[in-house]
Amino acid sequence: MSSDKRKEERVKKQIKSEVVSEDLISLSSTVDLSRGGIFIATPEPLKSGSEVTLSINSPEGDSIEVKGLVRWLRDDEVADGKTGMGIEFTKITDSDRKKIEDIIKQ
Repeated sequence: MSSDKRKEERVKKQIKSEVVSEDLISLSSTVDLSRGGIFIATPEPLKSGSEVTLSINSPEGDSIEVKGLVRWLRDDEVADGKTGMGIEFTKITDSDRKKIEDIIKQ
């Protein structure tokens, strides 16, 4: 997915996160983050369209729980990016969205 299709600006952030789906429970590292989604580095990305629950650890130690949908995959590691998946947030509370906005501003 090219950056011009994104609704929100993404910023590079390395944050620990956990991805849970019917097929996977994975501790991962966030590569970038926006108000509307996240890119998770993982050697075994889920299929596009997979529904997930994300637990994102903020730098302050808070856990942010959101529902998401895998929108795109990067299957091969390339010079400018790691293998992983782009996840769009589909269900997030206002308070958790505010926490994500605070992380982006840091």
